[in-house]
Amino acid sequence: MKQRQIKAPDMPLAVLKVPSPPKPDNESPHDSSQEVEVSPPKPDNEPPHDSSQEDEAESPHLVEKAVEQPASRQEENGEDHGDWMMIPLSRLKIHPFNSRTQRTQERIEEVRDMLEAEHKQREPITVVPGRSTEDAGSYYILSGQTRYHAANLAGWAELKSQVNYEIDPDDHLAFFAASIEHNTSRPETDWDLAVKVRALIEEGTDSVLIQKAVRRDARGLRRLTAMTDLPDPVLAVVRENPTKLTATVCEVLKANIPELGEEGVTSVAKEAVLKDLSRRELEDCIELAIRQKNKVSGVAKRATRQFMLPVVIGSNKKAGEFKVMQSRNEGNRLISLTADLPDKLVETFKADIEAAIARLAGKHNET
Repeated sequence: MKQRQIKAPDMPLAVLKVPSPPKPDNESPHDSSQEVEVSPPKPDNEPPHDSSQEDEAESPHLVEKAVEQPASRQEENGEDHGDWMMIPLSRLKIHPFNSRTQRTQERIEEVRDMLEAEHKQREPITVVPGRSTEDAGSYYILSGQTRYHAANLAGWAELKSQVNYEIDPDDHLAFFAASIEHNTSRPETDWDLAVKVRALIEEGTDSVLIQKAVRRDARGLRRLTAMTDLPDPVLAVVRENPTKLTATVCEVLKANIPELGEEGVTSVAKEAVLKDLSRRELEDCIELAIRQKNKVSGVAKRATRQFMLPVVIGSNKKAGEFKVMQSRNEGNRLISLTADLPDKLVETFKADIEAAIARLAGKHNET
């Protein structure tokens, strides 16, 4: 199934505090020692060259697979899906179905510092050429989007890229699945996947195919989609802490919204992040929060005992008690009976209780 509409990027450069990509025509690379840079600007007195050479300089150019060039994952596995190219940042695009939804500014700056310190690009990014008319000459980033943002921040003009011609960028499911396969640096968080899974479902993509792409069973897929249904205050905490609030944790949070309300669940979510709670610890935390809420509202107030009769067997041995207490329901009383009896008396006791209940039912019907 192919979708022919590419949505707006999920992480615009403005949000990431990254400057707009430099134009390759008139800017020089960051440093002449970088493996990914183009040649330095030519002096003013150099004789002009013909227009065909200018056209070639303005377009992405093939890079020889020299020994010093970093090897790609495909090369190491004996595979080759496309050409090695130096591509200007201005021609690179962010695909809305890249498997990573969020990249923190901290991580981008970390990669930027690495690029600037080493003066080289350790590994190439992987890109897919656009196929539609409006995408002619552009390339969608399949893997390496963090390096793209970092290179922009560092002021680089281009990046070494491997072009994969096999993937259709207009096939959203195929691009999403391939992006997961190519992302080997850091695994996607559940929130990364949840956003894209929801978008694919809204496009009408078969859920079984989505399950295969994200490697989850039906329940796992439901958990992912349920993350996007959380109230906005809770979602804000999830977006800020995607590695700590998984789909399983969010399932617990969502289940307790009726008891705690949005504000209460948001508070619990923040505590889970702060204390790095496990699921079991989170459940205990929620249980405590519910008890505290009920205590404040008066729900947990102990009922007043109005009548008590001990259950005694043998020689004044107390086996339990029968109590009548106040009820929260107007006009009713709460009955409680406990008895720790020997096995030989249990059946007789059960028969007596059943007979008493039957008499109660009969008197209720008479009234």
